Amino acid sequence: MAGDHKRLVESIARLTGFKLEDDKLYLLESRLSDIMKNYKLESYDEVCNKLDQGLDTEFIGKVIDQITTHETRFFRDESLYDALVMQIIPEWLERNMLTPFQLKGHRLKIWSSACSTGQEAYSIAMMISEKFPSIFESLEILATDISPATIAKAQNGRYTQFETDRGLPARFREKFFQKLDSGEWQLSDVIRSKVRFQKHNLITDPYPNGFDIILCRNVVIYFPEQIRPAIFDKLKKSLSPDSVLILGSSETLIGYSKNYVIREFGLARYYEFPEKVTFF
Repeated sequence: MAGDHKRLVESIARLTGFKLEDDKLYLLESRLSDIMKNYKLESYDEVCNKLDQGLDTEFIGKVIDQITTHETRFFRDESLYDALVMQIIPEWLERNMLTPFQLKGHRLKIWSSACSTGQEAYSIAMMISEKFPSIFESLEILATDISPATIAKAQNGRYTQFETDRGLPARFREKFFQKLDSGEWQLSDVIRSKVRFQKHNLITDPYPNGFDIILCRNVVIYFPEQIRPAIFDKLKKSLSPDSVLILGSSETLIGYSKNYVIREFGLARYYEFPEKVTFF
């Protein structure tokens, strides 16, 4: 099936923005073989035809789920969460002339973009619940991902022992999770209630707006160079004035934007936009 690799790669890129490089083509066979068998498709060309028709949304969702990367864990890059509660949120309060106990109707709005199975969004909610319980009451977190199956798992808030062992502090597991007979851990309704999950494609869908903090970590790096400026532009427009954009540790705005300020806290790095940003 080597001959129709190119067309399938292009079809997947149109759907997701992800361009599989030659050294990743093995993913097509390893991740799509079961889908092809279940749908009785004998070639990548037939897969392309079904994707391009756009009629079977369940099939499209399964392909997207298999191809896109879902590597995540609780409190990934721990220093970022320290920056959130020790610098980013305190400065948000100061800019808005608020205190943790005098919010004056303000709501802290956070977007966890490309949220995978929800660990990032839930980690934020747990951390704010512990450090700023009064802010937690008015917290709004939107968590989005391109994969319907991933979103469904995230909404469920149920994680295996292996998943909770990866990064989740024991005190949070004891406080916010319940052990089930299946051996899985169920996240509390209190934390789940603060996160609204929604399917979102960073390439094709309109962007929500009005956020104080946006996290878009470890996803833009997988997009072709030529479409990254447009993504950063739309992320900026989704922020409220004087707000914060957090990228992955291997991602940067350098070369894509100006008029931003790079902020650091320990090992964490993020971007503030004190003035209107021009993208090029």
